[in-house]
Amino acid sequence: MSIERAPPPNCAGCAFWRKLRENEGMCRRLAPEPSHRPEEAAHFPQTHSREWCGEGVAAASLSIGSRCADCVFWRHPDGGLNPVNRGDMPMSWWAHAGICARHAPRPTSEPGPRAFWRATQDTDFCAEGVVRERNVAAATKAPTP
Repeated sequence: MSIERAPPPNCAGCAFWRKLRENEGMCRRLAPEPSHRPEEAAHFPQTHSREWCGEGVAAASLSIGSRCADCVFWRHPDGGLNPVNRGDMPMSWWAHAGICARHAPRPTSEPGPRAFWRATQDTDFCAEGVVRERNVAAATKAPTP
């Protein structure tokens, strides 16, 4: 018995895709991977609306949007990040940036590599993020007289 499966949606109809321009957008399916270079900003891949992949999910059946700022894998030091090498991002971007540690470093063929987690903005998001629990007890606790 074979199971009929609907084809994946194109990027324009995918829950993980965010439109930038008429036929272009960004795929937010995967969290950034660690790098072997320090102080790198994560750039999500751009795709055309008509493209597709095997991991696409119809936007109507799944909605993502958990921001990095709300994710358990994201850390934002007070004042943001202050890199020596800002790369292609202005200092104002780094002030709202934090580190995404969703993925562990992958093994390599070279001994002793150093891993660095990539920076994302507090307003970025991906489908692999997990919303951190809010401290419900502190939020609902009545003030002491």
